[in-house]
Amino acid sequence: MKKNVATILSFVVIFITIMMALLPGFIAPYDPLEINIQDRLKPPSSNYLMGTDEYGRDIFSRIVYGSRVTMFVGIGSSSLAVIVGVFLGLIAGWYSGIIDSILTRILDGFLSFPPFLLAILVISVTEASAMGLILTIAIVNFPRFARIVRSNVLSLKEREFVEASQALGASVRHILFKSILPNCLSPIIVQFTLLTAVAVLIEAGMSFLGLGIQPPQPAWGSMLHYSQLHLSRAYWYTLAPGITIFLVVLSINILGDSLRDYFSSKN
Repeated sequence: MKKNVATILSFVVIFITIMMALLPGFIAPYDPLEINIQDRLKPPSSNYLMGTDEYGRDIFSRIVYGSRVTMFVGIGSSSLAVIVGVFLGLIAGWYSGIIDSILTRILDGFLSFPPFLLAILVISVTEASAMGLILTIAIVNFPRFARIVRSNVLSLKEREFVEASQALGASVRHILFKSILPNCLSPIIVQFTLLTAVAVLIEAGMSFLGLGIQPPQPAWGSMLHYSQLHLSRAYWYTLAPGITIFLVVLSINILGDSLRDYFSSKN
C-alpha cells in the first residue's frame, strides 16, 4: 500500500478532511455564517481562496465547517450500521431454521429498495438533522454488513476451532464474539470504508434536496444546490463543493479498494 501513489494521495485527502472537521476554527479564515453583502459572489483571490457566495460568505470557510457534518454523518452512520448489521449477521448465521429465514427475508426486503429512495423515505419521517441523517443512512446500509457477516459465519461455524470451543463448553456468546467475529473483521473493515463513501454521497444528496442539514449551517450538498442559481456568473461557487465531494468520495473508495487488495493478499 505504501508503494501505491493513489493510496497515499487518498490518505492525504482523508487526513486533511479529518483535520478540517476536528479543527475548523484553526483552518477557516472567516466565520462561515458571517454575511458581507458588499463582497457577494467575489471570485477566488488572496482574501477569499474559493471566492464568496450570494451572501458574501467565504466559501472556503464554509467548506471547512461543512466537513464536520460530512465526517460526523459518514463515520457515525457507518458505525451504527456496523453495530446493527454485525449483530444480526451473527445471529442469522449461527442459528439456522426459522430465525435465519426471518432475518434473511427482512434483510432482503431492505436490499430490494434502491438506497437513495429508501433514504428519502426514512428521512421524510425523521428529523432533518445530522442525527436524522445518521439514522437514515444506517438503516440503508446495515443489511449489507449483516449479509457479509452471515455468509462468513455460515462457513466459519463448521471449522475445527469452533467445534473445539463447543467441546470445551464455551458459551454461544463467547464463540460468536471471541472466535468467529475476529475472523470476519477483514471484510467488515473493507465494507465499512466503502460504505462511508456511500454515506457521504447520501448526506450530500439529502442536503442538496433540502432533506439534510438546513441553512444557514454549512453543508456541501446544500452549497451545491444554491450554487446552481449563480452558475453562469460564479462558476467557482459550484466547483468548490462539487470538487470537494468528488475528491473525498474518490479517496475513500481508493482506500477501500487498497484495503481489500491488502487483506486478499494476506489470505
